[in-house]
Amino acid sequence: MKKVFTLLLGLLAVLFVACGEKQSNTEGQEKVVVVSQGAKPKSLDPYMYNEIPGLAVTRQFYDSLFKKEDDGSITPLLAESYEYKTPTELWVTLRQGVKFHNGDILTVDDVLFSFQRMKETPASAIMISDIEKVEAVDDKTFKIILKQSSAPLLFSLSHPLTSILNKKYVEEHQGNISTEPMGTGPYKFVSWGDGEKIEMAAFDDYFRGRAKVDKVIFREIIEDSSRLAALETGEIDIAYDMTAIDSGMIEAKDNLVLISEPTTAVEYICLNNQKSPFDNKLFRKALDYAIDRQSIVDSVYMGRAKITNSIVNPNVFGFYDGLNKFTFDPEKAKELIAESGIKNPKFTLSINEGSDRQQAAQIIQANLRDVGIDMQIQILEWGTYLQSTAEGKFEAFLGGWMSGTSDADIVLFPLLDTKSFGSAGNRARYSNPAFDKLVEDARSELDVAKRKELYKEAQLILQEDTPMTIMYAKNKNIGVNKRIKGFIYDPTNVHSLYTLEIAE
Repeated sequence: MKKVFTLLLGLLAVLFVACGEKQSNTEGQEKVVVVSQGAKPKSLDPYMYNEIPGLAVTRQFYDSLFKKEDDGSITPLLAESYEYKTPTELWVTLRQGVKFHNGDILTVDDVLFSFQRMKETPASAIMISDIEKVEAVDDKTFKIILKQSSAPLLFSLSHPLTSILNKKYVEEHQGNISTEPMGTGPYKFVSWGDGEKIEMAAFDDYFRGRAKVDKVIFREIIEDSSRLAALETGEIDIAYDMTAIDSGMIEAKDNLVLISEPTTAVEYICLNNQKSPFDNKLFRKALDYAIDRQSIVDSVYMGRAKITNSIVNPNVFGFYDGLNKFTFDPEKAKELIAESGIKNPKFTLSINEGSDRQQAAQIIQANLRDVGIDMQIQILEWGTYLQSTAEGKFEAFLGGWMSGTSDADIVLFPLLDTKSFGSAGNRARYSNPAFDKLVEDARSELDVAKRKELYKEAQLILQEDTPMTIMYAKNKNIGVNKRIKGFIYDPTNVHSLYTLEIAE
């Protein structure tokens, strides 16, 4: 009996010491924040794809020359100052002493190299298409020569797609930048984890000051319910892309806070205008009347979305609010289908993984069935979805477009201009010379009122041509553990995590 008692005392002592050690380790532990989104990035090369899951991660590794503030103004970031010598010549002085994660100092050569590489990559090339050339002036100044004056230029140069790279690193690592990024940003790369678990650590020499958390981990959790469960148990700290239904459950939890805010995006059905039946304008118009958008807003998004009638989000400069409102009118849809001459219409709607788009697609499918259209639903993995739609291997897809600069140019030019066919943005394969001229004139027009008028006329053409079926502008729902402080919501949905803190 004495032996047993002694043994128990020993075990209790071990447990006591172990608990004490655990508490001590907790106090000295790294401050780690785990973020989850519903899809893994296709690449960590900041120029390769204009896709939110990738840009949400790469924004932490890289900086651009300029920064868009919350009030919409543009301020220098890697740039120290700038001056327009003429409407087509911008001189930029580079901030001195900025370090890359490998210890190299940022130079004008890095900037020139970055612009050249942007030109060679479709997603970034569209951002700088107004630039003729970039030249060094001296070891800390360079000049940007434009083809014509460019109203959206500084906004484009504040976008993550125009981040600045390290010339030597990219040349030495060749293709590895897609899985081993290296920039000047607040966090440096640790591991790729096949994209499913991306780790990054605070960069001690960040020029704006070290981040207040030590490590950030991005985890892919595809299933919405699994992402919610991980947030509830504390397995993750921030959950992006939560559904409206899950948002209510987040609000009910004492340890969680819900962020549900409008974005600069619009959801739409992209119609391949080069394939039947969508090469027929009357048939395209029929879809506008056939779909009950309000039913989707109410049942799928539980009111956390608003029907909109333009591909330009209401929160974006250049939005025209005088367009005709959509009317759910199945009989009108049937008339247009009959007038189009298309018999027994059918097509496949491609969507990516995600329960809200699947639910929306099911309502669309039922609506179209009621007017005699046989629509099948095809669910694709995110990378496959991006690739196949860029290559035109689809009939229609349900997607969204985010205005990363909050300016209509970054919507209308890449998404619908003839010059942007394919992976640059124009997956609809839409082409209208009159529309192109309006949008391209707006790019070089510096008068704000005149730009708005050009965008108005462009949106009127789109409403007449109906190259895509405009759906709604939905809120982004984000769940955050209350222990996390300093999360700043960005309506472009590419959030900077530099300001994160962990409550003591």
